[in-house]
Amino acid sequence: MDCNYQELVSIENIFKAWQKFYSGKANKKDVIEFWENLEDNIFNLHNELKSENYKHGSYEKFLIFDPKKRLIHKAGIKDRIVHQLIFDYLLPVFEKRFIFDSYSSRINKGTHKAVKKLKEICQNINNSGKKCWVLKCDIEKFFNNISHQILFNFVSKRIDNPKSLKIIKEIIDSFEVSSGKGLPLGNLTSQLFANVYLHELDYFIKNRLRIKNYIRFNDDFVIVHQSKEFLENLIAKIQNFLKDELELNLPQNKINLRNINWGADFLGYIILPSGILIRTKTKRRLLRKINKRIKDYTTNTISFNNLVQTINSYLGVLKHCSSFKLRQKILDSIPK
Repeated sequence: MDCNYQELVSIENIFKAWQKFYSGKANKKDVIEFWENLEDNIFNLHNELKSENYKHGSYEKFLIFDPKKRLIHKAGIKDRIVHQLIFDYLLPVFEKRFIFDSYSSRINKGTHKAVKKLKEICQNINNSGKKCWVLKCDIEKFFNNISHQILFNFVSKRIDNPKSLKIIKEIIDSFEVSSGKGLPLGNLTSQLFANVYLHELDYFIKNRLRIKNYIRFNDDFVIVHQSKEFLENLIAKIQNFLKDELELNLPQNKINLRNINWGADFLGYIILPSGILIRTKTKRRLLRKINKRIKDYTTNTISFNNLVQTINSYLGVLKHCSSFKLRQKILDSIPK
């Protein structure tokens, strides 16, 4: 794809990127500080990009629990505006190439649609009177092991403007876990880069292995088939592709092959022929968080509106599975 670099880094595009980035962040301290000198900051960034002198800054790191402990790296405001700029530039180029059943970090996709699609596939096979097996795989430490050079090669195949590629490489190389590897979880661009990287796996499975029933959400993916032996024979082929082409690892303890009648564990839910259940571990965590919010409310730490917002968000998660009794239990727990 050819691109007018001066148009990409124009004042108008940078302001658009700022406005998208700013949405929902107006009360953040660092955002307020940037906004106080907005015009100067935007023009300085424009001059850096236009003169090709832009250098990515360092990252601030902090822990989150979602539910796993994850180390998040947050870039500075200037760099996050550039991330938004590059994200908006690359998304239309790559989005049209992605397969339909890639569900992570895409508009009108997401966890619940991935789970629902898996249920539909399994029900169709079950209803036809055939056995239904689900091969579920989880790539080991995916974000930590993304190769900068391999990723940049994939991007370079679709972007042919050297100046644009220079900024993209600056973002990719701004962070590493080990030499030449790793993307930060906190970057907007990282979610898109992850899909660009694993699109190669999607293409291999869908086009070279000719697998019909395949669903991927980030580095979790499932393949559904009526033959257990067929799926067992796929494992080594997928492992070898990941290792040889993407420098990623799929160890045995990240592979699960189950008959759908036993229940398939995917993205926090258990899929069965009869419906979808929430995973026990997820249910316990959810109840713990709700009980903590109730305690915060009873000790006047949060308002009743805050409590209701939290509970409504969890009820929204539960509406996608069979959970009538659990939802009733949560509603009954709200202080009167």
